[in-house]
Amino acid sequence: MAVFSPAAVDHAICQAIAQLPAGYWDFAGADTKEWTHGYHTYPAMMIPQVARRLIALIQDQRPDITTLFDPFMGSGTSLVEGLLAGLTVTGSDLNPLSRLLTRAKTTAWDPGTLQAPIATVFAHAEALRVSESDWPTFANLTFWFKPAVITDLVRLQRTIETVVPEDLQPFFWAAFSDTVRWVSNSRNAEFKLYRLDAARLATWNPDVFGTFGKVLTRNQKGNARLATRRPLPPVALHAYNAMDLSALPASSFDLMVTSPPYGDSRTTVAYGQFSRLSLQWLNLPDAPDGTPSNKLDQAMLGGQATKGLDHALPSPTLTKALNRIANQDADRARDVLAFYNDLDVTLKEIARVMRSGGYQCWVVGNRTVKKTQLMTDAIITELSARYGLVPVTAFTRTIPNKRMPKENSPTNEAGQKVTTMNGEQIFILRKV
Repeated sequence: MAVFSPAAVDHAICQAIAQLPAGYWDFAGADTKEWTHGYHTYPAMMIPQVARRLIALIQDQRPDITTLFDPFMGSGTSLVEGLLAGLTVTGSDLNPLSRLLTRAKTTAWDPGTLQAPIATVFAHAEALRVSESDWPTFANLTFWFKPAVITDLVRLQRTIETVVPEDLQPFFWAAFSDTVRWVSNSRNAEFKLYRLDAARLATWNPDVFGTFGKVLTRNQKGNARLATRRPLPPVALHAYNAMDLSALPASSFDLMVTSPPYGDSRTTVAYGQFSRLSLQWLNLPDAPDGTPSNKLDQAMLGGQATKGLDHALPSPTLTKALNRIANQDADRARDVLAFYNDLDVTLKEIARVMRSGGYQCWVVGNRTVKKTQLMTDAIITELSARYGLVPVTAFTRTIPNKRMPKENSPTNEAGQKVTTMNGEQIFILRKV
């Protein structure tokens, strides 16, 4: 077995990056929906080409790596790319919708086995008699869905439950979930949950079966392509909170590729809120710790604000930013501190499950709060030092398209908006 010098590998990685042309990491105009990446909309998705090239970059210098981990797997982008690179992949996320989508996207079904169930689903659902008494009972049902839409969704839901073989159901549930979002009364261009305005709602009459059919057809193409790579390496998906990975053995993984939340869900990307409509229709298990689907945002990083601003986090970059924010708004500073307190816990957990010599590839956004930019890349690097991580390299890519806000109003003054982030920071750490 080849013996690798960590310093030599680090240098080779830096040299390889330095030789890349300008714009190499931007992927403006790239097809980000290839393979199974287009199965379902999801907020702040990592560009698959970024994960692909990061994996290839590490594999070029360390062809001995066999395992990839993503503790914030979202809809499974890095895991799909890990499979395509021949790696055994493990991911985790508190969000049940994340786990459903990732299961569907990392499974390559025989395309032929999907044909008959798809035809059966439509025939059965169209013939199914449904009354208002069969509707689900979750809150605000008719606020978010029109009566005819509810009835057709019930038809599809019951048909998938009773007609589709259990091993094929993740494929159908993923398509059903995306259909729920498209036929709801929500403004689908938003990353948070907002209802259509009255004028748009008055003429809104979505075709549930037609939408479901289009989603299935699109996803069949992705599955057929992934199926050409069968057999795929093993996949393990978990519902662990990234702050507690104790169920995973130490020194388990060679490589991590992840894009963590930009901040707490309340003020950045509300993953739980985004998922709410789908989760109300899907019969998915809660996390092992009992976190209900309607409490996801509070359970995620920074979900509980700190009582004060005292902290012992060894990050001069964070301390400087907190002081600037606190001088304007102590409450917002506490929100920020809560996020980084929780993130620090995850850094310790992630470091524990990484093998010595393993690489962590981070893709982060340095958001702005109260006109103060939070340099998350520098903060993570500083915090990770005490967990045995050393920096290898760091660079910036522009964001051509990502489902997230690019502006916010940090002062709550009319017309006063600032750019939250125009680029993403990519940096690589190595466990000593």
